[in-house]
Amino acid sequence: MNIKNLNVLIISLIFSITLLNNTSAETNYPNTSIAIIDYNIIFKESKAAKSAMKQFETIQKSTEDEIMKAEKEMLEERNKLIEQQSVIAPEAFELKAKDYEKKLQNFQVDKQNKLRKLDGLIQKVNFEILENVNPILEDFSQEMGITVILEKSSVVLSATNMDITGDVIKKLNKELPKIKVSLD
Repeated sequence: MNIKNLNVLIISLIFSITLLNNTSAETNYPNTSIAIIDYNIIFKESKAAKSAMKQFETIQKSTEDEIMKAEKEMLEERNKLIEQQSVIAPEAFELKAKDYEKKLQNFQVDKQNKLRKLDGLIQKVNFEILENVNPILEDFSQEMGITVILEKSSVVLSATNMDITGDVIKKLNKELPKIKVSLD
């Protein structure tokens, strides 16, 4: 074999190896198609979110009214106790004061629990919406050949036609028009 033929053989081998590597890379890594979704808009604009927010506001108002009523009763009880201080025996006043303190502590714990439940309601609603959005995203990714879906808050710049939020909301509105919200 002469040098010329050897060079042609080496070039052919390099070309073949390169071609095999490129073919292998193409089968391992699909073409990337990216879409953007804005969960904040979904949590504000979807029918389920709007329905849940109305229910939540009603529950929140009711809870706040209960708390204010209880606070007013506790204040009235404290004022009565202060008025009785000069009229009743010191030992009897001390017992009533201790009872009031226990009642006040129980009220504070109950108030914190109610407020925590309100916070939990919002998280529960968002979780239920997310549970219903994920299959929709999977459908879109299969239908449109999307390989990556990014949350809009983590994207610096994107083309407007990459945002599928509106389409996701339309499909979510059909599949989940309402969410039942309750403290139970």
